[in-house]
Amino acid sequence: MNSFLMALEAVKQDYTCRVCKELCKKPVTLKCCFHLICEEHIKDLFKCPTCDLPLLDQPVYKDDTLEASVNSTLELDKIFSQFKTDTNPIDASKEDNKNVTIRGTRNTKKTASKIKDKVNRELRKKSTENETSKMSPQTTVTGQKLLKNIEKRNKKGETALHVFCRHGKIDKVQELLNEGANSNTKDHAGWTPLHEAVQSGRLDMVRLLLSYKTLVNVPGPDNETPLHEAVRYNNKDIVNELVIHGADLNAKNNKGETPMQLATDEMKKILEIAMENVIQTQTANETNVSSIQMELDYDDIRVYCITQYRTVQNKLKTLAKHHNNVSIESKFTKRVTHLLVDAEDGICLTSLDVLQGIVYGVWILSTDWIIKSTEDHLEDFNEYEIRGVGTTKYNGPKKSRYNKYKQLPGLFNGCHFYLHNFNTNYEVSKTLILNKTTLSKLITDAGGIVLRRIPNPESIPENEKLVPYHAKKGGKLEICSHYIIFKDMYEPRYNMKHLKALPIAWLLECIEKYELCEPE
Repeated sequence: MNSFLMALEAVKQDYTCRVCKELCKKPVTLKCCFHLICEEHIKDLFKCPTCDLPLLDQPVYKDDTLEASVNSTLELDKIFSQFKTDTNPIDASKEDNKNVTIRGTRNTKKTASKIKDKVNRELRKKSTENETSKMSPQTTVTGQKLLKNIEKRNKKGETALHVFCRHGKIDKVQELLNEGANSNTKDHAGWTPLHEAVQSGRLDMVRLLLSYKTLVNVPGPDNETPLHEAVRYNNKDIVNELVIHGADLNAKNNKGETPMQLATDEMKKILEIAMENVIQTQTANETNVSSIQMELDYDDIRVYCITQYRTVQNKLKTLAKHHNNVSIESKFTKRVTHLLVDAEDGICLTSLDVLQGIVYGVWILSTDWIIKSTEDHLEDFNEYEIRGVGTTKYNGPKKSRYNKYKQLPGLFNGCHFYLHNFNTNYEVSKTLILNKTTLSKLITDAGGIVLRRIPNPESIPENEKLVPYHAKKGGKLEICSHYIIFKDMYEPRYNMKHLKALPIAWLLECIEKYELCEPE
């Protein structure tokens, strides 16, 4: 009963008018964001009162089932009101009513969520609302400034640009791009606006996005690029457009399939002809996106500093007082944008924080940046970025940062790891002590998967037979999806194409270099 009542409260909230905060009377759906309001309020609206998105030329659409659903919800609420104690009024600005109290029961939020879905299906078999509701600000690349309103996300991680690309609203897409919307943003599933345009089959939309320096090879779910999608949908014109703008015919998805391999004989001819007419490579676009992001990195500098010098810490506090864009973090979390460490000639020692910083793709700077900066001026990051970890040959910090700018998968994407005998602390060096927990976090944050059981080389599950994204083409790890990591000698010494047993030193070198290193 508790779960049902919580689900009912959530459904009531869905059907609450965003203007009068009461259950909708003659409900209509805003086309710009799919929120519901009473029909009587539409004449006075210029934008959605919840997410501030501007209304479209034809701002609403009606669904005859909506009013019946609202009335059914109201009747259910009356019937079951006897089972509820005092509750907080529905707050339409919140996603879930978390303050419902039911007599004699416990709060079972997960179960309520499932029942809410069931109630919604019964009340409305045709649900189209809330596609862009509950937007939350996200800072992204938008020219020379941060346009937080344009880059707000819904609960799926979609921006307005994603939604309009999917619905084919090219005039709105043009408007957003002119205002600086980021055409390379991934939603929570991994789709970019270009993926959405390809899937909608809109050549004009694809051309428009590509004209705004959109990255054409950004992989989405299962590492499928827009070209993979276009080939699957057999859209010849879009395939040609993507290839002449630099799409990679040999990009592999996580099953190792390339667009060329997926193509029919007819499509292969189109791909080959398009390759002879390439008008643009992606190098210029990648450089442009990276340079813009580097400039934006100055707008919000969240520093975590590791130094043995108290004077450096004091100087950092002074800088934070005089520069509004500088703040000091007490812990190293994903909020941190800049990790500062002691270094000599741009070389730092390996530590857990340095490895984590590489995995996160944050700036890793020498503490000399603090010393040289003043109360009136902050030094250029580039001059103080760590050039290597232990040696200049291990230049993972910069490579990982550029990998993040280009929206590419993490270093261990497509890799499964079993950590053998790491149940106690393992001292790699005086500055680096590891155990199973810390190693597991490094691996998962880098896109890898940690296995609980040792993999059976003769029986790898189909869903684990993946191709590592960062493996060298034609190299020893090209199809190696499983790794046993050991600190001491491990028997048997697996050296198969799909499974290898490798020492912890190999794993650490991969992170320090930010590459899937070829085993010796």
